[in-house]
Amino acid sequence: MVFAYSRPGIRSALSRYLLGEEVVRRYVLSARPRHRIRVSILDDHPIVGLGMAAFLRHQADFEVVQAETSALRFLETLKESPCDVAIVDFYLPREPSDGVDFIRRLRRQHPDLIIITFSGGKVEDTQYAAYKAGANGYVPKGERLLCVAEMIRKSIGAPRTFHACSQGRLHAFKPPRPDPRLTTAEAEILRNMALGLSVTQISGKLLRSKKTVSTHKRRAMKKLALANDLALALYLKEKFARSAEMA
Repeated sequence: MVFAYSRPGIRSALSRYLLGEEVVRRYVLSARPRHRIRVSILDDHPIVGLGMAAFLRHQADFEVVQAETSALRFLETLKESPCDVAIVDFYLPREPSDGVDFIRRLRRQHPDLIIITFSGGKVEDTQYAAYKAGANGYVPKGERLLCVAEMIRKSIGAPRTFHACSQGRLHAFKPPRPDPRLTTAEAEILRNMALGLSVTQISGKLLRSKKTVSTHKRRAMKKLALANDLALALYLKEKFARSAEMA
């Protein structure tokens, strides 16, 4: 055996075999992501959440931690099983908290979390609201899932940059305020009113006093030159009708 392995031809063949095996092993290891990006998904429509989860699970660099329909269970699972990225539907009308309020809450509890939100509402309004609330990116619901995957990767690499997706392409920019007359808080109050919530209900949902909610409503009406509640109702129907339909 010693003689056989000392023969140049066999030794050379054995070396080539071992070298080839090592090259293959190194290639396989290098092809694997060193750390798969852990993703949590929240959408009150199960089909949407499960579909997105299935797509991301087929990507080599993602690990889906949860695909949840309940905001409360979503937050509880995040405490027990931390993740790198949260993908959250902006409109969760059946939940006690959504929109700007929920994103801000998520940001307070998880300062380093990448937050990407999506919705079927008016892009300019929702995109700016998400940006102001502390999200890292926004994707309209009509965009392809490939855009979501690419935004996750971009946001992980540049967490201080806000990314948005439009017509299948990612853009890094600061969203302009859609209506400079309204503050983010005033716009959020009007959005909740468009969902049919009363001042009392909005107060409980956003954990603000009824006086504060009423003040925001009154200031918004004044800025928009809306003389009464009927004029406000017509404005809300025109402004937020598509958002309510897509929620």
